[in-house]
Amino acid sequence: MDWRNRIGLYGSYFLGMAAIGFTLPYLPLYLGEKGLSDRAIGILSTLAALSGLAQFPIGLWSDRIGWRKPFLVVALSLIAVSTVLLRGAEGIVWLGFLVILFAENGVGRAVVESLSGAEAAALAPKGGVGAALGALRFWKPIGIVLAALLGSWMSERYGVGAILVPLAVVQCLAVAAALLIHETPARDGSASHDPAAQGLTPSPDAPSAGSGWLPRDVGLWSFVAAMVLYHAANAPGGVYLGLFIKRDLQAPDRMLAYAFVVSMVAWMIVVWPAGWLADRWGRKPLLVAGWAIMSVRLGLLTVIDSPWAAVANQTLDGLGNGLFAVIAAAWVTDRLADPRRSGEAQVIVGSCLVLGSALGPAVSALMVDSLGYRGLFAALAGVGAAATVIVATLVPETLSRHAELADDGIVVPMATTSDLSTNP
Repeated sequence: MDWRNRIGLYGSYFLGMAAIGFTLPYLPLYLGEKGLSDRAIGILSTLAALSGLAQFPIGLWSDRIGWRKPFLVVALSLIAVSTVLLRGAEGIVWLGFLVILFAENGVGRAVVESLSGAEAAALAPKGGVGAALGALRFWKPIGIVLAALLGSWMSERYGVGAILVPLAVVQCLAVAAALLIHETPARDGSASHDPAAQGLTPSPDAPSAGSGWLPRDVGLWSFVAAMVLYHAANAPGGVYLGLFIKRDLQAPDRMLAYAFVVSMVAWMIVVWPAGWLADRWGRKPLLVAGWAIMSVRLGLLTVIDSPWAAVANQTLDGLGNGLFAVIAAAWVTDRLADPRRSGEAQVIVGSCLVLGSALGPAVSALMVDSLGYRGLFAALAGVGAAATVIVATLVPETLSRHAELADDGIVVPMATTSDLSTNP
């Protein structure tokens, strides 16, 4: 990857994702100030997540034509426009429409997340997909931390809505950065990306390009279920954590920013070494660790009784989500065993995020009034534990620990040395 593409890809991803430093700690509070109830906020989060399903056909389309830049530019432009308009928006319908475009799990950022990862994976050297994704994901928490710190300072002086002004500028800069990316026509169809040229043999049960997406791959479907359950448990924790810290723990607004800064710093620390280790040790140990950490973090929220303990607990949130962001995408990329389908691999992961992020807040919105925040977190911890069991027992390793090694010691994907059967 040349420097122009590095600046364009990493820069647009860094700037485009920075506003999550507002959406996670402050967007629910901002919508509450606009008169929306907790249930309405949960429903909006569900609708935003469902809109993210649009990433699936977009990802398949981008694989077919070998171009991702146009989709990235359009998605980032929609985010920028919604940021500009959100501050003056009134009424649940107009607010809801803009939130769908702007939210962390909405259509705009879902497309940016998936296609940025697809671009990084497509450019990765053989055996280096995990490291390539780790290098990309490293930039996400930096932007989020900076936005959250800015939000902490501005919210106490000018109100939560004032944070949207500098964010609008940042989102416009993300569009400008994406315009720097240069692609060549049908790049992904070149010989260098031909799986046969790289010695890759796709699983006979994996969904083939151009065929219906109904694979008989038990391992893949098990992992899809585990990913959906991960986000079904984790997403409501993000929606209601800020409200829990503010209302139940009586914390000042700045504590919300601190909580998410801690999470993002932990994410930033873990993603790069996680990708490197996954390329050498295999995917599954780190997958099990990520799911287990998420479950423990939710369980601890049921007994935490001080704001600072809640902030410290966010370290586990960052570790779990950082592991998921890198290792889940690498696992699916391995399983499909075709570099020309990197977009498809990324949107499978992204669509599971969408489904889980829609299911979790939808169910939680019906339960939060009766269970309270602590009771809700306990139920979500149980869902996370079930997902961890699925990963540990039904999801196979996609890198062979005892098979051939590349010259630099990187473990070769199993698809390069053996068939992937339906029985892991």
